[in-house]
Amino acid sequence: MTDGSEAKAVPMKAVPMKAVPMKAVPMGTVTVKAPHLRTLADAMRWIESAHDATGRKGISAGYDLNHGWQPPYPETSGYLIPTLLRAAQALHQPQLADRAHEVGDWLQGLQSSDGAFPGGTGTDGPPVVFDVGQIVLGLVELWRATREQSTLDAAVRAAHWLVAAQQPSGAWLSHFGYPNTYSARVTWAVAEVWRATGDTALLACAERSLRWMLGQVRPDGWIERMAFDAGRKPWTHTIGYALRGLLRGADLVGGELGERCADAATTCALRLARLGTPLYPLLPGEIGAGFTPRADYACLTGDAQMVTVWLDVAVRRADPALRARCVRVVYRLAELQVRQPLEPAAVGALPGSWPLTGGFEPLAFPNWAAKFLADAVLNLAADQARAGHAG
Repeated sequence: MTDGSEAKAVPMKAVPMKAVPMKAVPMGTVTVKAPHLRTLADAMRWIESAHDATGRKGISAGYDLNHGWQPPYPETSGYLIPTLLRAAQALHQPQLADRAHEVGDWLQGLQSSDGAFPGGTGTDGPPVVFDVGQIVLGLVELWRATREQSTLDAAVRAAHWLVAAQQPSGAWLSHFGYPNTYSARVTWAVAEVWRATGDTALLACAERSLRWMLGQVRPDGWIERMAFDAGRKPWTHTIGYALRGLLRGADLVGGELGERCADAATTCALRLARLGTPLYPLLPGEIGAGFTPRADYACLTGDAQMVTVWLDVAVRRADPALRARCVRVVYRLAELQVRQPLEPAAVGALPGSWPLTGGFEPLAFPNWAAKFLADAVLNLAADQARAGHAG
């Protein structure tokens, strides 16, 4: 995730990418089929290149057309772990799981004695609440895959650091000291560690956060504070963070509080799906209060995130129209994925914005865009498999 500042770029040599045969591959009971298989395989080959670009010491934040490969990004390296593990199974490429383990080991080597991790790009930044939360999500999934106690212990230490960082209101502060709702993904992370350990202090922390977030819901369904600070309009990227975190946190915590949070996220997601825009099936990259479009470009990361959010809502509501919207978005994102080798280091990546000069990561290919594109493909395949079985 970007905080709006420009990361210092580190020029590194592009790594050649091998071709992978395009045929349907099982993912448990799920089959990812062409052309979506190609989209997934290309995205993951590019992620491998971003990992190699740092000497496999974390995953590069992305590739910038002006400056080359960027430094490693602990936060997004962390939440790429679940994507690497799922794609390894879907593509029958165990080396992706090996990379997930390498990233986890690298992150644990960065953890400080109080449980935190470096924030921002590189490895020297002060800890950031959101960044720590995303690393926790990765460590929990890695622990589920390996059952290595040291990995769970690292996640627990980080979760308790997050508890200590929480405001008395239940809010967490952004990079800019702004109480925000996109940190619902931090709530989700804390709830995951509670589920893994039964630590009631973590459950209480997650519940405080969810109650505070419910206080940010407007009568029209808009959720306040989804941007980095009060002076900005939220990108669909941070909106996607807020909605995904609310839905997952709601399901994990459960009860009446969970139901209210899921309803709030669902209402907001449906209002977004009804927005009319020339970018259809994509959304405007920035959206303001009252569901007002504030940009004429698309934030492709946010569109990929909204596929996962909308699929979640479609399952809850048995909504075939919303499922169809997700299919259209994935096809459009696949069209915008880099295919031509005019810039070999970008092949397989997804641009930050469309057009490329838009207001989110202009002229750059952030690793989180490829991550959420891969997630969208995997989740769409899983949803289609469920629908097929139900039929």
